[in-house]
Amino acid sequence: MKTKSIIIAGALIILLGVFVAVLQRKNTSTPPPHSAEVVDKLPSAITTPPPQNSVLQETAPAEPPKAVANPPRKYSDLDAMERNAILTEMAKQDLPAIFQAFLDAGRVEHDELKQMHLRSTLATALRRKTSSPEFLAQLQAFITNSSNPKFERGMLIGALESASTKETVELLVKIAATAPEEEIRVAAGTLAGVGDSGKGGAALSPVLEKVWRESNKPNEFSSAASSMAKIGVPSGIELLLSAALDTDGQDKTRMYAARGALGEVYLPNAVPPLVARLANQPPTSETAKLVAPVLVRIDDAAGCKAVLGWLQGTSDDATPIIRELVLQQTRGLKMLAAWDGALNPALTFRNEQNREAIRASLAAYREGHKEQR
Repeated sequence: MKTKSIIIAGALIILLGVFVAVLQRKNTSTPPPHSAEVVDKLPSAITTPPPQNSVLQETAPAEPPKAVANPPRKYSDLDAMERNAILTEMAKQDLPAIFQAFLDAGRVEHDELKQMHLRSTLATALRRKTSSPEFLAQLQAFITNSSNPKFERGMLIGALESASTKETVELLVKIAATAPEEEIRVAAGTLAGVGDSGKGGAALSPVLEKVWRESNKPNEFSSAASSMAKIGVPSGIELLLSAALDTDGQDKTRMYAARGALGEVYLPNAVPPLVARLANQPPTSETAKLVAPVLVRIDDAAGCKAVLGWLQGTSDDATPIIRELVLQQTRGLKMLAAWDGALNPALTFRNEQNREAIRASLAAYREGHKEQR
């Protein structure tokens, strides 16, 4: 009994020792995570470093977007002043540079309006600048090369015609003779526009006169005749008069071409050969019927005086042609004054019927114009 009590007491002492040991170990271990001591040692913002990809990670400021340059505007989108500025600068370049710009406008920029405007710039430059033989040969080779677009070749033919210099007209004549395609030959040989507004002047007439004499192609000699008439150089006018009055000749086509061309004469430098042809002609002659209307249309003082003097000096009755000449008045203030002057009794007529014909025709002319107003 005594022994059993001793064993129980010993067991209790062991258990007590284990409990004390456990308690001491617990008191010396790391404090709990929410203890005041732990909280005092942590940063105020976060307790752990953020993950690498966290939105809280500091990042470098983004680069501002690069400015994108505005693409150049198409020539056709520019206003008139902007276009003129471009063309003015281009006109300062040499002829090969303008020609290349003309090609680039169509082939690189695909801007037909710019190409057409540069065609006009090239035409003006050809008229104002000296064209080297090499550059003219380059144009000829381009136009006669059938692999180049007909649209561009046609525009260059137009530029040569518009330039209307001795060199460009000679080049057109060469192209008309050498181009492999009929269409290009005909276009180049149509020279009617080279005499417009007297461009090219007297220097062009010898080239055109040569075409008139030597060409057997109606479109070529007819268009050359038209330009000769507009330029009005006496030598060219004389050629046309000779052909127009050659009613017994074999070449009727050339005769009609000359007659049609004489209707386009308008410059005073054509007056002398016309006056010479009219002198001493009877009013009913083919020469008078052809020449007198041309002189009246020119409305040059010397021509008006010649027509009136011719009517004063003839003894024939000129009533039919007088009526035609007076009523055809369109812009002739000088000729109209000459008709009025013919009614002055101090002026003598070999045939007074001609003065009365002028009086009656003037009255009819003015009555007709009164109704038009």
